Amino acid sequence: MARNLLSLLAALLLGVASAGFSTADEKQPAEKSAVKMTAQELADWIDNRFEEEYQKAGTKPGEVVDDATFLRRVYLDLQGRIPTVAQLRDFVSEESSFKRQDYVDRLLTSEKRPEQFSKRSADHLARVWRRMMVPAASPGVGVGPQLDPWLAKQFSANTPYDQVARKLLLVSPQNMRGALGTPPVEPMTPDPDAAAGAFQQAVGQAPENLAAAYVRVFLGVRLHCAQCHDHPLADWKRNDFWGVAALLSTDNAKNPAAAKAPVITPGTEQISYTAKLLWEKEPLQEIPANKSSRELLADWMVSKENPNFAATAVNRVWQYLCGRGLAGSVDNLDQVSPQERKILDDLAKLFVESGFDVRWLITGICKSKVYQQAVLQGTETEQEGFVHRPLKALLPEQVFDSLEQALSLPVAVADKGPRFNGEREQFVARMNESTTETPADFKGGIPQALMLMNGKLTADATSLDSSRTLRAVVEAPFLSNEQKIETLYLAAITRKPRAEEMEYLKSHVASKATDDERKQAYAEILWGLLNGPEFVLSR
Repeated sequence: MARNLLSLLAALLLGVASAGFSTADEKQPAEKSAVKMTAQELADWIDNRFEEEYQKAGTKPGEVVDDATFLRRVYLDLQGRIPTVAQLRDFVSEESSFKRQDYVDRLLTSEKRPEQFSKRSADHLARVWRRMMVPAASPGVGVGPQLDPWLAKQFSANTPYDQVARKLLLVSPQNMRGALGTPPVEPMTPDPDAAAGAFQQAVGQAPENLAAAYVRVFLGVRLHCAQCHDHPLADWKRNDFWGVAALLSTDNAKNPAAAKAPVITPGTEQISYTAKLLWEKEPLQEIPANKSSRELLADWMVSKENPNFAATAVNRVWQYLCGRGLAGSVDNLDQVSPQERKILDDLAKLFVESGFDVRWLITGICKSKVYQQAVLQGTETEQEGFVHRPLKALLPEQVFDSLEQALSLPVAVADKGPRFNGEREQFVARMNESTTETPADFKGGIPQALMLMNGKLTADATSLDSSRTLRAVVEAPFLSNEQKIETLYLAAITRKPRAEEMEYLKSHVASKATDDERKQAYAEILWGLLNGPEFVLSR
């Protein structure tokens, strides 16, 4: 028993858990950049542009965060979980001035193909992007996760973003497998038809549903309000909405000769609408030869000359990594003035020049000081545009995967741990009830609180009989009370306890009369850390 506990403690402190990247000695040769600037040059560009904004606003950025906060932040953002205690200790003790930049590359880079994403990062970013594409209010939201394997494959291969969009646009209902709520024959196969079919099933397969979804996701425009009537104060009218819907109302067949532009008649109405592109005053006259209406829409939407396509992609990545978009709401980019979106548009141009390279964009942002600045809370400047960073709420999958890491839960299929016995799906489904639309919103409601406080995972985590982490720490004869408390803090919330926290908790443990009572006190400390708001937030 003692030998097993010591082995568990060694795994916790020395980082036996998989890191998802190669060590420095195994580091692959740097890829030859095919973009106009390197990711580090992009980071410098971002910092220089923001310095101008700080000066204009008469404010200063938040201080760069300490190493522990940075590592927690970058692990959560790039791999969807917190780091191990050993990874944290090693990183903090490293003295290299470039260790943060190197760590970003490590977390994103595949061991065998340095130009590709690591598997853990690809899987996590696929879930993030799927949640953006299929909001919780979508009619077939349960079908959404079928997108994950295909999206993960696109991230893994670093498929240019315009190609990803084209693949999702060019699948018509005739090509899709399965009906709404029915999985494809092979739900885990990353097939483009199945993936696009899952997306269309999730948002609704009618042309009007597809028009609203594609335009919101890829152009940052909420067009659905124009579906039913022309609002006198709104820029978009019914002919704009139904003009896009008309392009999605036909299959993907190509005519050998030019054909008349498709027409759509909503419901039982008498009026019809001819296909039309957004921002164009007049409807289309024809669809060119050897091109389908969907191809015409896709070509226009992902064009380098379409400013909203690249800008919306950049705005979404920025919101995910930094808490809020670079310009306005990511779904209402058309309502932002040209002056307000100046930096966004400039960054979007660089994104286009990179070949729509999402990996390059993420790497550059994470290496910037802007990304690494501290959260400013309780001040008026907290809400002043995009120049200051807010706290971010974790996604349900991030909460579970961080619990799994902190508690040293079994991750092998043979162990039938929570990842494989249905507990993970149940946990995520319950946590979804408190999921917010943006990272800066925090809605830790009753379902979330009950799931953490009374759920099986947390109960097992604080049980001296079943908790691997707790037993490894409290039964280690070579750790002092102070070291045990510190290790629990590092394992759960990736920081050391503050002086006042340490003093209070040491007194709490010391007040217990028996060894069993002291062990229970450590269980109470871990329970408190897992149920506090700090665990479900990225600071």
